[in-house]
Amino acid sequence: MQPQLRRIPDENCIDIPDSRDSCSPLLACFGNSGEYFAGRALGRDEGTLAGVTNFGAICTGTWVSRNFIGTGEANFECDNGHWGKVIFHYRDGVSGTVKGFGFTNHGVSIRAWSGHYIQDFLDDQSGQVDNKLMCGEVEIPLS
Repeated sequence: MQPQLRRIPDENCIDIPDSRDSCSPLLACFGNSGEYFAGRALGRDEGTLAGVTNFGAICTGTWVSRNFIGTGEANFECDNGHWGKVIFHYRDGVSGTVKGFGFTNHGVSIRAWSGHYIQDFLDDQSGQVDNKLMCGEVEIPLS
């Protein structure tokens, strides 16, 4: 029997109907500066992403799943001149929870997570400290 997963609330998906355009929370940490992104990923197998950083930059992009090998790719650009790519892999195929790594055009590392059960699949390498998701010294809100 699998443990009960804890679904995180996501205000970015409230007004999106649950249809073929599935909506999942999307979080990302840019380097160790404390800058993070909070937004949403729309679609199934491929789609769009959008959100804003805690520094106020608006970011948009696209993503595509490569389910047959459990990986995928997301490309984004922000209105502050940052753009980049994240390669992700599924932590849990049933819930669609993913974890990814990448870089911006300025060489800043990116750690990213998407899905309604992110918290259940965090580990020390994710930046989890005392059950909190950290971006440098800044906590990324999970709710």
